[in-house]
Amino acid sequence: MLSKELEKYITDHTDREPELLQTLYRQTHLKMLMPRMLSGNLQGRLLKMIVQMVQAKRVLEIGTFTGYSALAMAEGLPEGGKIV
Repeated sequence: MLSKELEKYITDHTDREPELLQTLYRQTHLKMLMPRMLSGNLQGRLLKMIVQMVQAKRVLEIGTFTGYSALAMAEGLPEGGKIV
C-alpha cells in the first residue's frame, strides 16, 4: 500500500487519463463484477511508458478484461504498431 504522500506525488507527476480511458474506467465500475481487476490510470501510464521505452512495435495482450491496459499500451506504440 502506498503512503498518501507518495501516492499524491505520483498522481501529481503522471499524465492525465485520456477521456476514452476515463469513460472505460467508469463503465467498467458500473457494469462489471470485480471492477478492481481494471488497471487504472497509474498502471496504464506505466504500461504506456514501458512500451515507449522498449520501442515496441508489437504487443501481445493476454486477458484484457475490459481492454483498459490494451488501450493504454496501444497509446505507446509507434505509427503502424500493432496490439493483439
